[in-house]
Amino acid sequence: MVSDRLGDLVEAVALRQEQDEAWTRELEVLRRLRRMAMAQPEGLVRAFAAAKSRALGAWEEARADDDYGRFVPSFKQLLDLVRERAQALSRGTESYDSLLDEYEPGMSRARLDPILIALRGRLVPLVHDLAERSAAVPPSLDGVRFSEGAQWKLCRRILRAVGFDFDRGRIDRSSHPFTLQAGADDVRLSLRTDESDLTRAVLATLHEAGHGLYDQGFRLADRDWLLGEAPGMGMHEGQARLWENHVGRSLAFWEHIVADIHGLFPDSSRLDARAFHRWVNAVRPGVNRVSADQLSYHLHILLRYELELALLSGELSVADLPSAWDERTEQFTGVRPRSDTEGVLQDVHWSLGMFGYFPTYTLGSLYAAQLVEMYEKDHSLSEEIAAGTFSGLLGWLRRHVHQLGQHLSTEQILDRATGRGLDADAFFRHAAADLDVQVG
Repeated sequence: MVSDRLGDLVEAVALRQEQDEAWTRELEVLRRLRRMAMAQPEGLVRAFAAAKSRALGAWEEARADDDYGRFVPSFKQLLDLVRERAQALSRGTESYDSLLDEYEPGMSRARLDPILIALRGRLVPLVHDLAERSAAVPPSLDGVRFSEGAQWKLCRRILRAVGFDFDRGRIDRSSHPFTLQAGADDVRLSLRTDESDLTRAVLATLHEAGHGLYDQGFRLADRDWLLGEAPGMGMHEGQARLWENHVGRSLAFWEHIVADIHGLFPDSSRLDARAFHRWVNAVRPGVNRVSADQLSYHLHILLRYELELALLSGELSVADLPSAWDERTEQFTGVRPRSDTEGVLQDVHWSLGMFGYFPTYTLGSLYAAQLVEMYEKDHSLSEEIAAGTFSGLLGWLRRHVHQLGQHLSTEQILDRATGRGLDADAFFRHAAADLDVQVG
């Protein structure tokens, strides 16, 4: 990436293909990657890779032993290198912008902060209000046991129904759900199950399906091009959040699959679609990000965003992070972690040096709400879901998002699909029109 030979080749191709729009954009993306690689001295790259390896191992041990202190020495070293990388990658702008730009190209604090500040101001009282009303929702799924084997059968059915191509992908077990695009025809999803709560596997299936469908949706003509990738992690998370929240948390979806549920889990016959629907939409602020409801989830993202900014600036020390984490968690959600594992050690991101990634989760939810709102102007999504017809939504996403790959930036894709840039209004319209009814 940093070789003179590649630099010469890029410019030679640029001259030869200057009238070709696809080549122009391909080289623009490649130049960006090359610029980022050249900005980092080789010694820094080596030190950062080694520090990440040490920090990840220390994090795993600290988490297993519920002992944050075991993570502190390696995390301090890694954080110093994160700061050094941020400075190396910055081009006269705020250093955090260079880290954010790695995952969401073109995004900056100047663009992001007003959105997150407005989101926090509207979200905190809304979560508290809906949490009070959600208290009436039963705290469990009536003690039903959902066998692991039957859950896998249901999850496979769901993946096939929404359009995941098993000839070009697979599904496996893991301790934490994730999606990996090992190749254009090798998209791997992984899930975990909980025999006391079927909905966790179902929602995770739809979330990872969103990632997988995106990876399978790039144009064949863009295969092996940088253009055949997502323009940023925000839009990728947006596809996942769209299928998880706007499809998987709808009443229509549970009405569609409840017969399958009763067939696979005979003891669940006393649970109707509305019981599952109310369960997955109850707003119950807690200490864990991954299992949070779709509204309080973003309070966890705001917490991490604010803390990583404080860590990078030196305003917050690594030693003081657990207390700051616990205090802010209680401030945002009303619940305080009981241990380091339940609190500051719950996420792997910082042990991998992934500062700047967390905001993409919230950006993705905002993108998803805007895309669904636009789709519903000409389609009845609820009727399609109830009928088990997902091809309309998938086809629309293919045309307006997936097949564009990196031909356009995230903001350009959003503007072309919805007629407007990023904002949080559609997200709150979804909350007002949907969630309020569900828990009321």
